[in-house]
Amino acid sequence: MRVKRVRLNKHNVNKAKLALATAALLVNGLSWAQMTSVDGAMGYNPFAQAAQTTTCEAGDEIISVWLPQQGAEIAKSVLQRWQSHPLARLSDCLEPRYYTTAASLQCTASGERQHMRCDLPLLPHEVTQRHIVFTQAEIASASTTQMVLPLTAQLSVFAHEMAHWLGFADEYEMSPSLAQHYCSGRYNHPSLNVVTTQQQELSSAQLKQLWRRLPWRDAVSDWRILGQQQADGYWRLGSAKDSDVGLFASKTCAGVAGVYSWKPVARLTAMEYHDVNYWPAVYLETALKLQRRSGLRDHNNWAE
Repeated sequence: MRVKRVRLNKHNVNKAKLALATAALLVNGLSWAQMTSVDGAMGYNPFAQAAQTTTCEAGDEIISVWLPQQGAEIAKSVLQRWQSHPLARLSDCLEPRYYTTAASLQCTASGERQHMRCDLPLLPHEVTQRHIVFTQAEIASASTTQMVLPLTAQLSVFAHEMAHWLGFADEYEMSPSLAQHYCSGRYNHPSLNVVTTQQQELSSAQLKQLWRRLPWRDAVSDWRILGQQQADGYWRLGSAKDSDVGLFASKTCAGVAGVYSWKPVARLTAMEYHDVNYWPAVYLETALKLQRRSGLRDHNNWAE
């Protein structure tokens, strides 16, 4: 959320109160659907007046967004609504660029899921920058420097792909080609929401080591929350169901024998089904801490 110096008239005071209420909702990990629903008691949509143009500040990484000159109404709506999304404060410096025909983007589909990549007309210094392309793609996908989205992609899809760039891995079962790299640890980006193990039971020393390497360790007060102790003294991985944050099985590496994948929360999130629109507070907090140290993160070339 950007902080700007403003005159504190009545209108701005009300906006400040709205911002505080929004922050409270985020801390409680409410879903995007809940946050944008009409409040029956108050009679207004908390984000109805929150749409704004993209703002960039010194040091921000500029992400170019490629839009067709005609037929980009849905995409423009998504970009406007993105400014009020919980993840936007992690990556909100978007710069629109327009193209005349899809052919000028030189996009081709490849791979088992027919992911599309475009040979954009870039200047030399733009090659390593990030680009988002809204075009006639069948499915959304992201690589290190390029995200390709259908012209009809909804905000939930856009947010899921942006989350990949921020360091979040898919929590649904990965395709075989991606899983063979990711689930064996061969990837070039931080994984903020998924960790893997080769056993389901660990010794106390091993469980402590796992706790220390959790990206969300600050949200887990005690290493013993991560498992259930067995009669032989070993710990079976998996937190109690009533734990808000801990260690819960994810489907990420379900297709890889001998590898178990784990996530911070039990509840279904937007990284498993984008239309769930649930972004836990611990995900946002973990990403914010990482970004303060190193900025927008890299996602690898095996992204889905």
